[in-house]
Amino acid sequence: MTLHTKKQPPIIRKLTDQERTMDEWLLQRLDQLLPSLMKKHNIDMWVTIGKEYHEDPIGVTFFPSSIDSSRRLTIFAFVKEKNSETITRYVVSSNKKFEPFYTCYPPKNGEDSFDVLNRIMDDYSPRAIAVNTSKHYAFCDGLTQSFHEILKHSIRETHFSKLVSSENLAIDWLQTRTESELDAYKELVSITKTIVEETFTNQVIKPNVSSTYDVVAWIRQRVVDLGIKTSFYPTLDIQRKDADADRMEGTILPGDILHLDFGIEYLGLCTDTQQLAYVLKTGETEVPAGLRSALHTAAIFEDIFFETSKKGMSGNDVFSKVIENATNKGITAMLYSHPIGYHCHGAGPIIGLYDKQEPISFRGELPLEEHTCYALEFNIRKFIPEWNKDIPIYLEETVSLKDNEMCYFTERQTEFYLIHSDC
Repeated sequence: MTLHTKKQPPIIRKLTDQERTMDEWLLQRLDQLLPSLMKKHNIDMWVTIGKEYHEDPIGVTFFPSSIDSSRRLTIFAFVKEKNSETITRYVVSSNKKFEPFYTCYPPKNGEDSFDVLNRIMDDYSPRAIAVNTSKHYAFCDGLTQSFHEILKHSIRETHFSKLVSSENLAIDWLQTRTESELDAYKELVSITKTIVEETFTNQVIKPNVSSTYDVVAWIRQRVVDLGIKTSFYPTLDIQRKDADADRMEGTILPGDILHLDFGIEYLGLCTDTQQLAYVLKTGETEVPAGLRSALHTAAIFEDIFFETSKKGMSGNDVFSKVIENATNKGITAMLYSHPIGYHCHGAGPIIGLYDKQEPISFRGELPLEEHTCYALEFNIRKFIPEWNKDIPIYLEETVSLKDNEMCYFTERQTEFYLIHSDC
């Protein structure tokens, strides 16, 4: 009994195709998404400043494929035209590779980049100028102290007094996916799952010989060989009938549950998944019934999450309601889901934390928005008769919120992958 039929090896696009796709996405986001977000947050001007080797986390999402750094200093200035919803996008640079994404606005003789920025502010007289500062969100805190001081002394006081945090605007920019990006996420998740399936085979895992460290090394090398990246350092751990701990590492033995936590970064976006395999003992042909039942209970918990999560609910609301509904169904569970996108632990509402099963300040208070993605990460705990103890079942799926409904990108795990002991 296997989870899926054998898949073909992952197909990774040529680099030029990847870059063309990401450039198309960037232009769509700048043309369509940026104006609506600046209007939503009532921002007339958004300024992002980055320097080479110390990039602003927001700034790097503005780079077209031909630009890989701020090259000493790069200033993006997005400004609303008077009596119009049009956003004019300036980059204080003479590098024509920024076009057609931005209008290059290089310094004149005797000017520096901040003189140009001041001139743009003079021309538009914006009411609110958003800069990337935040007490609570690392993604939104890219303006360095030194650049803040430079702004203070290089732009007019009337402009400096209008500086506000871009926090909410920046979060929405990072977390919101276009239709094209959501469509491509199916490809990303499929590649991730294919690598998982390649891993959970006897070609990679030799019971009584292979260790969890060997398997992680194989995964990391496989991802590098494909020409992509992992979105974090993958881990593989063991759950064992007679073990004192829920999770352990070491040599893989017959009868073990293998728990893999793994994701990729591809086309500028991240995935994150946790999948399970079972190592058959000699003579076994299927997973013990207690473990199959536990995996079924995990699927019920996922259903509860999907039925509960709606646009506008805060991460804390989702967490509390899902746990309440699961408890009412007799399910013991932990929920610790997070947004995902440009970053693996992305911008947006936190839905519980592994080490803090309660409402989360600030990040947990953010609402779920349309066209956003999440790593549905959780565990349920259930008594396994064959093991005579409770064990947790850890799972994670990359999902999206679209049309006020949570959606899977690919088929979810409902059966254990199988590793044979006598191969």
